[in-house]
Amino acid sequence: MGSVDVDQIGPDGSLLYDRDMRLSEARRNDLLLAALPGSTLEVLAGERVVLYRDQLILKRQIHHLGYPWPEHKKRIQIPNKWLEVHRQALAERLTPRFVGIYSYGSVTIFVDFDPASYVTRKANNSSAHVATNDLFQAQTLGHFARQDSNGNWLTSVRFDEFAAYLDGSIRDWGARLDVFEAFNREILREGRINALDAVREMHEVRWPDRFQGEWAGFYLEYRLDEFVRRNDLTHEVAFQRVKVKGGYDYDLVFPHDNRVQFYGDLKASNIAKHESPGNDAADLLRCVADYGRFWYVIYEHDTWHGRGSGNLTTIQWNELRRDLGHRPAKGYNELSYAGKFKEAVEFTGMMILEVNESNFRIVLGDYHQGHQQDGADRALKVMIAKRNIDNFLIFSAVR
Repeated sequence: MGSVDVDQIGPDGSLLYDRDMRLSEARRNDLLLAALPGSTLEVLAGERVVLYRDQLILKRQIHHLGYPWPEHKKRIQIPNKWLEVHRQALAERLTPRFVGIYSYGSVTIFVDFDPASYVTRKANNSSAHVATNDLFQAQTLGHFARQDSNGNWLTSVRFDEFAAYLDGSIRDWGARLDVFEAFNREILREGRINALDAVREMHEVRWPDRFQGEWAGFYLEYRLDEFVRRNDLTHEVAFQRVKVKGGYDYDLVFPHDNRVQFYGDLKASNIAKHESPGNDAADLLRCVADYGRFWYVIYEHDTWHGRGSGNLTTIQWNELRRDLGHRPAKGYNELSYAGKFKEAVEFTGMMILEVNESNFRIVLGDYHQGHQQDGADRALKVMIAKRNIDNFLIFSAVR
């Protein structure tokens, strides 16, 4: 099927490079029948399908999009005739499923694409997309569900869990994602957050970074920390306020049995940005090697800048900081940070991006911080470009 080496997933989740191999119709059927005890082969509306209890499975092989697409971009093609099978299945009170089959060596992963995204438009060999990271998550965790950047829902399931998934006996989300879903119900419904109000609120609890110029990100940290403490959720997600010498300097800790299971970083980003700079690449590579995965939790916001209102709020912000005891090293300046100061933000959506062995190389792209004052190159940092989001995205929400 393939003429070039592309991403493949090994039994332990390791990333390999090899060509896609063609699965015959008989082989695709055999894999489904083996994974679903009691299932049978049937024909509906002229299409050969697999029937498992009251669920009708239409299937295609997952393969790489082809050159010049990146190696992590994969898909199945949805023929127009599936729409007729879908209609007839519903008429017969069956649940139709559009399933992609990934097979490499001993690894088999089924990807369940929600038909709702495709039956409302003429399919005509349209594509349903999946990324290497979806396969990695399924192989290492058993199952994994997300909504992609185009709003399509897909669930990737390892071979041994597919029957349980179709029977509805496994959950799609873990408890950690439930924490963020609950927090989103607060922060994404907050509306416009004014800088002066946020600084006063942080000052009341003596939040360490309350006087920083990029107050929106620090306010987000304060709010998440307050939320998990108030709701006794620090055993799922904890904000690391005091960094341990010699340890990893990241905001978020995801514990398990009183030990760090993996780390993450919380970031606020202007929704207009096309890229999100992350952490030092060498440090992050070491962290992923030690813990297997790393989460970027990114909250996007609309922004109102102080310069847009004649810097009146910029002056008020500097006055407020002075009145609350802030003493900048260079002395008081009512227009300090005027070029970048945000007078207000409104959080509109969020996403969690996971960096792991299957996708790390992609973030080591072209992003450099520039040069230090002595002319030396700064360390290479991670860059997550929005065009590659689907190979990192594990959870998302909008207001």
